[in-house]
Amino acid sequence: MGETIIKIEHLDKTFGAGDGTVEALKDINLEIEKGEIFGIIGLSGAGKSTLVRCINLLERPTAGKVTVNGQELTALKEKDLRKARRSMSMIFQGFNLLMQRTALENICFPLELSGLRGEKGWREKRAKELLEMVGLPDKADAYPVQLSGGQKQRIAIARALAEYPQPQVLLCDEATSALDPTTTQSILELLKRINRELGVTVVVITHEMRVVEQICDRVAILDKGVIQEQGAVSDIFSNPRTEAGRRLVMPSGEKIHVLPENRLVRLAFNGAASGEPIISTLAREQGILLNIISADTRTIGDKSFGTMVLGLPQDETEAARALIYLRDIPGVTAEEVTDLVQ
Repeated sequence: MGETIIKIEHLDKTFGAGDGTVEALKDINLEIEKGEIFGIIGLSGAGKSTLVRCINLLERPTAGKVTVNGQELTALKEKDLRKARRSMSMIFQGFNLLMQRTALENICFPLELSGLRGEKGWREKRAKELLEMVGLPDKADAYPVQLSGGQKQRIAIARALAEYPQPQVLLCDEATSALDPTTTQSILELLKRINRELGVTVVVITHEMRVVEQICDRVAILDKGVIQEQGAVSDIFSNPRTEAGRRLVMPSGEKIHVLPENRLVRLAFNGAASGEPIISTLAREQGILLNIISADTRTIGDKSFGTMVLGLPQDETEAARALIYLRDIPGVTAEEVTDLVQ
């Protein structure tokens, strides 16, 4: 384990009272390491956005502790809390740009609010440096209405980094949900570069497994306000231990209709070399035929990610040979499963 920058202990968040009480978060325990990209994933209504707002205390937890950089935020008075919050910035699905301000003026806004007495030219110089970093040096005078969704999010990221001093944590609440796949990819690459070059810890809140697998080091799965499992992305993706994890890893979360006598094996591709024809190679080299029951795989760079469910041969000897072959493939985890059959 590296140095912990965010520690959440036994956090609860309840809304309402009496018969109208809603338990949004229940006994949340998390440790996020300095300099990592950490994912919090769950379906709609899981409590993700409430959790991220509890991290920076925009929502005050009903119970539990939130510690950031060694400071227990939940114990601070409002004045000290405002100061401590400066170490964290947030970006949102809806961008939240000021429509009446240019891109440059949007980025300058946090510097104006900081109360720094520096020259106006200093603020603009810093904003232009950040425009360069996010790849939009020519959009300084553009208003949000003149920008695409991806460009708006880049400006929002630049504005988040303009906090003074530079934030140590960037909280991303569904930051790519409103974007198309190509634009999403470019924003994720930008976040990875910011993490790598500036050392900013990035917390990604999302409902999309593909976002987690492309950018995150570790992930926590949130379901109905409870963390169901957490760990390295490759471990969670290749071997989800809970029903919530399996719903996210499998494309639809639905049961698969197969004959009762079929044995199934789930392949999880967590960085296997792409272009390897596994099924045809198994048939050609071993003489073993497998049925593809379902597949949801994608190629990122020269690596394959995703899952595939295969029907094993009826013959026990052939099934055993197939499992040995599949389990020997680098970057692929193969496990026999029974919980997918309806």
